[in-house]
Amino acid sequence: MDAFEEFLREHSNEKFCTVTPGGNHGDTLIHMGLNKKLDENGIDYTSLNLEEIYSRDVVSGLKYVLNIAAWKLGLDRGFQLLEIPEDADLILFEGGGYMNDIWYGPVLLKQILKRHSQPVAVAPQSYWFESTDLMGHFTDDRSVTLFCRERRSLELLLGMPQRPNVDIKTSGDTALYLDAEDLRTLIKPAREPYDLICFRKDKESIIAPEKRREIIESSDAPLVDDISKKGDLGDFISTVANARQVHTDRLHVAITAHILRKEATLYPNRYHKNRGVYEYSLAGDPEIRFIET
Repeated sequence: MDAFEEFLREHSNEKFCTVTPGGNHGDTLIHMGLNKKLDENGIDYTSLNLEEIYSRDVVSGLKYVLNIAAWKLGLDRGFQLLEIPEDADLILFEGGGYMNDIWYGPVLLKQILKRHSQPVAVAPQSYWFESTDLMGHFTDDRSVTLFCRERRSLELLLGMPQRPNVDIKTSGDTALYLDAEDLRTLIKPAREPYDLICFRKDKESIIAPEKRREIIESSDAPLVDDISKKGDLGDFISTVANARQVHTDRLHVAITAHILRKEATLYPNRYHKNRGVYEYSLAGDPEIRFIET
């Protein structure tokens, strides 16, 4: 039993409210792995997904954008984004890679801490900050538990001024609680063989165009596509499952390959996330390798 599973076991008699900003198919796998462990521990929980809420309500989306702008300007003001149930004993932010200066997870964290007093935990996460004082959010002495999904994030948090109410631990990405059987029914057959080449096109991308061309040209049947938000989850899982091999800088494309025992090469992203999770959770899999570009 890892540290996060032990935490869930210790709090299994409490009612959780899980919170996520939403995201792509990889974030859905993170959510699925978390829910699997919550269910195994018999935990009563409510799930809130900010992206689902503001996709239905334009006003909520505008509030999130305004909160990000206020955060960038160093303003303490902001709008309430989510309503946490009053009977929740614990607020659990789902894991992932959004607690950083790239994706504005601290905006969501700050607004919920400001309006709700329950203890808080953050499921296994990659942290990266150049300007944000994360520990400065936890000055009200409530109990806070932060889980890092790799050691570089642990080192970053331990290098910040420590607070007695904040406990910092390490545990693997919650998508890794899933196994092949959890995904098997989602897999659709492929018509022809291919090699999946899936690279980011966003703020985390650092793979040079020359390197991309080299990888594409090395395959006799390349499927070049960023599948992270394409189609539904079944399309995502199937595209990985049916590939002969995978080249990607999308962490959860590599994690899906690991779960399904596919050969994959993982490349770095803008910060330590990909290398860190590889070293912490994937390095023991001979089918998965990490290449620094």
